[in-house]
Amino acid sequence: MGWNLHRVSLKLLSPMHIGWRKIGNLQQTRYYVPGRTLWGALTARLARDCGEFDYMKTGIDVDRFLRFSYFYPSDNEEKIDLFPWTGKDEFEWKFIGSTVNTALDLGARIANEGSLHETEYIAPKTRDGKQVYLIGYIFEHKDCRLNWKDALTKLHIGGERTYGWGRVEIDGSKGCAQVAEIDLVGYDIELDGEFPMIKLSASRSVISHVLADNQIDNFASSGNIEPLIGLETTKEERFGAEISAAQICWTPGTKFSKDHTFLIGEKGIWKSKS
Repeated sequence: MGWNLHRVSLKLLSPMHIGWRKIGNLQQTRYYVPGRTLWGALTARLARDCGEFDYMKTGIDVDRFLRFSYFYPSDNEEKIDLFPWTGKDEFEWKFIGSTVNTALDLGARIANEGSLHETEYIAPKTRDGKQVYLIGYIFEHKDCRLNWKDALTKLHIGGERTYGWGRVEIDGSKGCAQVAEIDLVGYDIELDGEFPMIKLSASRSVISHVLADNQIDNFASSGNIEPLIGLETTKEERFGAEISAAQICWTPGTKFSKDHTFLIGEKGIWKSKS
């Protein structure tokens, strides 16, 4: 048993849309990259690189040998300086943009009625012109043989990829470094067990989705609950066509009124240690 911890810094090269919800004509983005999204991007890349296109088997292997934190935008390539819940207005001003689009009726040379929509995105440059990085952590099982570090250099993450969105690159010298336990943004972690664990004090916010559980629900002092679902690929001809089962979770930014220890599970979702 045992895990190695790697800090990963991905340079964002183009707008990134992480699908969340629709309000009117606005397609909102999440302000972070969930573990499930990174899992999907890595699974797709690894399955293609090995030439077998066996998405199901590759996805199971990624679940078995890798765990993820969520990734957050930052204008500092070494660390996260601002979370969405610690300064929402500042965060949105720095990192979030939007674009308005419509579908065209080429025959009539007019816009299709009702097709006007606005899409939010995490911008590759801050409002004041600084480069944006996606900062997070990957836990690698000591028996892992997946070529995930090379796959990181070829990822497209999130939606609207046909428009060139979601492109990232990684600097091999700085972008992926094995780090000490205490480097996980001030959270205490344990790497010697069957699953990596994170110890959260009452003064800290969770930085991933946390499965709702009777052991912790009554101690939530702030935060929201939502059903978490995603799109998965099990066959090449039905890419991203399978909807995952919903998981009821506390959202990132939630605080609990007492200390808790969580297991970091598949796709980066935390579960209360029983």
